[in-house]
Order: sequence, then C-alpha cells, then structure tokens
Amino acid sequence: MPTRESVIEAAEKYLFHGLVEHDGNKVPLAENVVRREQGRNTGQGRPGLIQALSHEVMNVITGIRNVRWIVEDEQAVAFYDLDTKGSDRPVLIAERFRVVNGLITEIEALFHAQPATSNDD
Repeated sequence: MPTRESVIEAAEKYLFHGLVEHDGNKVPLAENVVRREQGRNTGQGRPGLIQALSHEVMNVITGIRNVRWIVEDEQAVAFYDLDTKGSDRPVLIAERFRVVNGLITEIEALFHAQPATSNDD
C-alpha cells in the first residue's frame, strides 16, 4: 500500500513539472496512463500525455496555488487554483490521481473557469 506522501509526491510532479513547467518527462507516468477532463478522454498513454503537456496551448498556465489534498490508498484528489495568462481570476480545479507503484495511471480533471472581473463598473 502506498503512503499518503508518495501518492501526493507523484501527483505534485504532474501539477508542477507537467502543468506549470510543461515538462511531462519529469512526471512519473505509467505507459498506459489515461487522462480525462470534464468527462472526455484527453490523453492516452505516456508519450501522448508528455506531448500534450508540452503543447504551446499549455503556455497559458502560469501557476498553481492553494492546493488541498484528500488521499485514500492509491487515490488522491487535489483541489487547487490554476493561474493563467490574461485572467485576473483563477480556474478552480479538482483533479483525481491514481498512483500505482509510484506511477500515475489515471488522471481525472474537473474545472470551472470563473468569468473575469470587469473594470467597467
């Protein structure tokens, strides 16, 4: 059985190396990893996910903060704020990870992009 710390450590590598630094090679991904976003498959297999993390569209991500964890056995859920270029409000994200033998096998993301505040008031 993995420890709470080992599951969080693997998932944090995805959050900070994968999403913020756009370097999937630093993320412990299983060869058959699957990623779902808003219920849709958005990545299948380690090579595909590494390529997706380095895609130029990911450059909009500037940071992650306020991470809170719920961990049970090999499953972890991170709730966090994702900062992006051009927005003064974070994207609110809940992301579930399954970590087996130190490798991420599943990622499932749900998010809510808040509308930008207006200075026209």
